[in-house]
Amino acid sequence: MTTDPGEIAQRPRPIASRRRDKPQLSCNLCRRRKLRCDRKKPCFNCSTRGQSCVYAENSTMVSASTESSNDATLQDRLSYLERLVMTISPEQSLNKLNESAHPTRNAAIDKPIDDSSETGSLRTGAADHQYVSGDHWAAILDSIADLRDHFNREEQFRAVESPGSAVGPIQDVGGNAASRSFHPRRALLLYGCKPARCREEILSALPPKSTVDRYVSRYFNHLDLVASCECPLFPWITSPLIVASKASVHGPTFIQDYEAFWANTSSASIMWIGLLYSMICLALIASDTNGSVLSRELTDHDLDIEAYREKVVQCLIMGEYTNGGTHTLETFMNYVYIEFRIHEDAEKDVWFLLGIEVNLAKRMGYHRDPKHFPGITPLEGEMRRRVWATVLLGDSLISGQMGMPRMITSDQFDTEEPRNLNDSDLEEAITELPPPRPETEHTTALGIIARRRILIALGAVSDLTSSLKPSGYTEYMRVDKILNDAKGSIPPPLQPKSMASSVTDSPQTIMARLFLSHIYCKGQIMLHRRFLFTESLSPSNDLFAYSREACVNAALETLRIQKILNEETRPGGQLHIMQWRVGSLMNHHFLTATMILCSVVHRKRPVDRDEEIMEALRSSRAIWMTKSQHSKEAKKAAQAISIVLARAGGPRFDMELMSRSMEEMPMETTSSHEKGDLGETGMGWDDDRWLEEALHLRTGEIRGECALHHTLTGCTTDFSVVGASEDHLIPGQNDASMRLGLENFQEGVNIADWILLNDGNT
Repeated sequence: MTTDPGEIAQRPRPIASRRRDKPQLSCNLCRRRKLRCDRKKPCFNCSTRGQSCVYAENSTMVSASTESSNDATLQDRLSYLERLVMTISPEQSLNKLNESAHPTRNAAIDKPIDDSSETGSLRTGAADHQYVSGDHWAAILDSIADLRDHFNREEQFRAVESPGSAVGPIQDVGGNAASRSFHPRRALLLYGCKPARCREEILSALPPKSTVDRYVSRYFNHLDLVASCECPLFPWITSPLIVASKASVHGPTFIQDYEAFWANTSSASIMWIGLLYSMICLALIASDTNGSVLSRELTDHDLDIEAYREKVVQCLIMGEYTNGGTHTLETFMNYVYIEFRIHEDAEKDVWFLLGIEVNLAKRMGYHRDPKHFPGITPLEGEMRRRVWATVLLGDSLISGQMGMPRMITSDQFDTEEPRNLNDSDLEEAITELPPPRPETEHTTALGIIARRRILIALGAVSDLTSSLKPSGYTEYMRVDKILNDAKGSIPPPLQPKSMASSVTDSPQTIMARLFLSHIYCKGQIMLHRRFLFTESLSPSNDLFAYSREACVNAALETLRIQKILNEETRPGGQLHIMQWRVGSLMNHHFLTATMILCSVVHRKRPVDRDEEIMEALRSSRAIWMTKSQHSKEAKKAAQAISIVLARAGGPRFDMELMSRSMEEMPMETTSSHEKGDLGETGMGWDDDRWLEEALHLRTGEIRGECALHHTLTGCTTDFSVVGASEDHLIPGQNDASMRLGLENFQEGVNIADWILLNDGNT
């Protein structure tokens, strides 16, 4: 049957499809790789890879420079409006708005500062709710939206990948079946430990006297926690090493008790035995110059620390520490410091232990000056002042590390400052204290006197910045004067000096100087950070220029101290024996300074020291990379700096910096219990995520078929470098360079080469 052509022409044609082609919004590169494109010109993905960013003709994109300019203008307007609203009381009528828009300088500085952005940061989860104040580095990081989103995605990814990765606690550290694989350490006093059956069981774990002698010597020599003494029992103890140490144990009295203990071990109280074990444990920690305490494989050294830590807790429990009593607070303080030091990052358990320590000290009356109580001898009274100063130190620094207000405020105590005296000036038989020595003389107590002065000022800063009641700028400047006066009151032997001028000084003295400068900078950052991006209401009169300069200068000085410590604590450095002191507390302050400078660079605010800031961040990033093997906080800091520098440095990434940082990055193998789903790869970099972070790739961009993965596993099949275009396919190779094991990876492959291969312009 044939169809008439005329009939075909008369048939109705099908209705044309109303579907229109969907415009391509992503750039060509992101569309091909199925990445999320931010639609800027250039987009983030192309910018961080140094590749050209090309859009289809029908696409719409946002100019990065235009958006950045608009964002800055919008932010300036919002800041101005927020400041304006805060200067208008609820009773003021709208007709006074114009009067408030251009206040005089004297009027503006007395108005309450807008604290709406100082509410801090709150993270909630099924098993953890965590709040930190606005001064905490994590809150500063959260204030940078791009970085916050980046780390939020990372945390979600980790939660999905390893929802049940928690490892059980260490079992009997002093028993027969102690595991040598890494386990998270938890505070034994809070979560429990193996109870001691009797006093004899605790004493049986004590090393021989000759070994204990060396531990006690190291405790009094190298720990900046206690008063030391020149003692004939330990002839190797010399005064240059002890003068900067902190006073919480009276050396001569302890030596008398020590000799009596070895003459008759049953004569000592269980709490004094706990004090001795705490000294041994801290001495072991202080002797760790290789970082084994923080390694992922427990050594014999670590197992000894675990065993003695357990004995300290057993003594505290057996001695019923909540009752107080002689040696109780000193033992508890040492235990808190043990728990504090064995963690690389901030640990909430330590903060809870600090609360017990503070309450124990108050219950025992240390917050009241001994002059009120005639039953306390001059020696006991002076030691109580030193101990209370140590409690103040822990409260101010550990609370700040956790992003929480301090537990002890200035109106809660009247305990006076200790006198500048040596231990030899104090005897049990004295009826009144001798006059203090000149502060030009470096005594046992000089270090704690200097720290107490700067910490009292830091407490005033903390009280002001953590208060929910807004204060005027005048109040901030008043506290700034308190802080600077405290810095000026530091005794001459502990005033800041360059490392070149300190070649004849002991490591303890140098460390004390750096620590005091460190704390002063912390106070400056806490006090002035909120004015870093605050615009003055009067364009012709910049009210907050001083605060901006003070904050940036303090952050730069903090990272300079970080660089000094990183260099001088290495083998052969002036501070190598003090390496153990650079723990989570100082790292917390370094993190805060890092985030401050990152926020300055990210917001692109004009600063006179732009190049100095960039160089400080590059140097700090290299340091954080070397620490990221053991510290999640360090890893996060390195990532944050990488993102900020990549954006600030233009479309091409700093290849020299990346190469150097990767080469300095410590490599580690993964123990059997941590491999999980890694199969036989044995990768120790948190699978492919580590390289994704280093290259600023989106999650999942580096899959199991990536070049680095195949290199590590020795796979000989063909593969393509992730992110390379189709003409960048690299065939599998059978030579030795492509059959590397993890142990010799650094020798055969430079990771920067893989990044270069990922650069579309090469």
